[in-house]
Amino acid sequence: MKAFSLLIFVLFCCASWFTVDAVNKSKLPSWHIRFARQQGPNACVVEEVPGTKWKIWTECKYYLPRKICGQKTVLRFECCEGFHRVPGQEGCAGVKPLKNILETARELGATDFVRYVEESGLQKEWAREGAFTLFAPTNEAFASIPRELRARVDSFRGNIENPILRYHISDRKITSDTFQADQTIPTLYNGNRLRINKYSSGMLTVNCRTIVRKDQEATNGVVHVIDSLLDPGAVLSRDVSEIVSTDGRFSVLAKAMEESAFFNKLRSAGNAAITILAPSDEAFQKIPASRLDAIMKDKEARLALLQNHVLVHPLCTTAIIDDHSMRTFAGNRLRLECDSQGVSVEGSRMRNDFVLGSNGLVHMIDDVLLPNRAKNLLELAESERLTTFMELVKIGGVEEAFSKFGAYTIFIPSEAAFYSLPDAVLQDMRSSQEKAQAAILYHATQGRVLTNKIKDSEIVMSLDEENPLRLSVYRKAIGVECAVIEKADMEGQNGVIHVINRVMIPANISAGDLLRREGNFKTFLQAMELVMTGSDALDLSSGGISATFFVPTDAAFEELGSAAVENAMKNRALLKTIVANHVVPGLFNSDSFKPHLIYKLPSMFGTLNVHRIETVLKVREATIIKTDMMNTNGVIHIIDKVLMPEIDEPAEPLVQ
Repeated sequence: MKAFSLLIFVLFCCASWFTVDAVNKSKLPSWHIRFARQQGPNACVVEEVPGTKWKIWTECKYYLPRKICGQKTVLRFECCEGFHRVPGQEGCAGVKPLKNILETARELGATDFVRYVEESGLQKEWAREGAFTLFAPTNEAFASIPRELRARVDSFRGNIENPILRYHISDRKITSDTFQADQTIPTLYNGNRLRINKYSSGMLTVNCRTIVRKDQEATNGVVHVIDSLLDPGAVLSRDVSEIVSTDGRFSVLAKAMEESAFFNKLRSAGNAAITILAPSDEAFQKIPASRLDAIMKDKEARLALLQNHVLVHPLCTTAIIDDHSMRTFAGNRLRLECDSQGVSVEGSRMRNDFVLGSNGLVHMIDDVLLPNRAKNLLELAESERLTTFMELVKIGGVEEAFSKFGAYTIFIPSEAAFYSLPDAVLQDMRSSQEKAQAAILYHATQGRVLTNKIKDSEIVMSLDEENPLRLSVYRKAIGVECAVIEKADMEGQNGVIHVINRVMIPANISAGDLLRREGNFKTFLQAMELVMTGSDALDLSSGGISATFFVPTDAAFEELGSAAVENAMKNRALLKTIVANHVVPGLFNSDSFKPHLIYKLPSMFGTLNVHRIETVLKVREATIIKTDMMNTNGVIHIIDKVLMPEIDEPAEPLVQ
């Protein structure tokens, strides 16, 4: 019961700095709990990154060490807010007397800021009734402010109307438990507002500056300690779309937004705060002029590019302390990472160069973040690290076709699919331009084939113009020949990519010829020939639809006994039911069957139950001993038993 109570306390006291999910996933070591208990009551953790200025005060004792941008933190204990140690007493038993917000800020290490306030006489306004919120920069923050900002602060020194000082104060008491995900609060500087943000990482920011110590109670309000001086000149009354269009560094982006009527879309977002990741004009110059021109002339690609640079939340890079993702205007997510050098978005390093607007932020970035829809097929394949496919494209000499022309759909085997091939087969593909080109063209077709448009047993012609590709619709999956699509519908500027789990080889041999070539299937072939001739012949074509054949070996027929086999061969009606029971309309490759599920497949006679046990496929009582023998009629799976019809008397098959 004590352990349960402790866990509840940990979840409660750390909630403002860790997500509950993070605490649940971590396990507090017993030594850590003992050490924390030894600190006594009212002791709290201070978290630091050694060798840096990064420091956060918590209101939690049972705090978990973590990594900040890849660097391990160290934890030390101090008294919680409002408490101090008393000699001879356990923990932090002393209660500090409350002081006004200026004295409180002084005690917390904001002495330089306090001195400027006292010189201005601004504290005289605080003598009136009411409570205030003071955002107090540390001495370290005050000492490191840019020269231009220092000059402005000093130009108002001793002036009660100092706009920078007044910008740090709100005329109401606002504690962190009332902070919302995105909130603005008025200040004493002509009502100019501060933007408060809280993040799932536990970080709290004001105007994207970190709140390192929160909720320090005072007689006339509350103090939050911050790691930077707040500059009202860095916050513009214009919205982010106006900032982009008038800044001068973003003329290419502004022109694209104007041509797409994207500014209107941003304004229609209402009051919700957004972030524009704005590539500079120099960033766009990194893209070859012909590629950039092609993107800008393609309305859909241009719109996708713009949407990919707008986040539907305010992004303060100081709040990014680990891998994170944020949703864009288009609904996809951008990956954010950080290390000791700073924050990156989709691998591109971000500057600490941003402008706050009335409805969010504009971050200048040095690279254009191309979404899939603005990439050509080869750029898309490269971003997916499909290196073997890219190698074959180069050997086959089809780079220009897939980078400049289209639209095409390419079914690209994954790297695992290529490396599961026998070495000799893969090396043969690499051996000449002709063979590499043939392999690539067989995996592609004309037009954009999206999975939401595919119907079962659909056939499309491959780009080799000789071999068709047969598409199958499975439950929760799409098949193409012997493969299953693993990652679907990556739509680029000139086509679509689907990543598949196998390399496809053209099936240019019939089912009968394939079985004759393989050998060991004489009995089944004989039965097929008998039932497929005559006026009442069994029609296995099913209206041109490919079929799945479960073919027993000769040894499987021998298990029935020679008399039973001979009787079946003489009884045409029985033989038709036996053959029909081994044929299922539609193409079911082995990967269409997932483990621990039972699939009921309607054969041309009845129903066959198929299930997978680990790597073993079973159809009724038979084991499939060889899979995915592709042919012009469909696919063959070899089984070790004959699937006798489950009937009391011989009957005609259901499908003729």
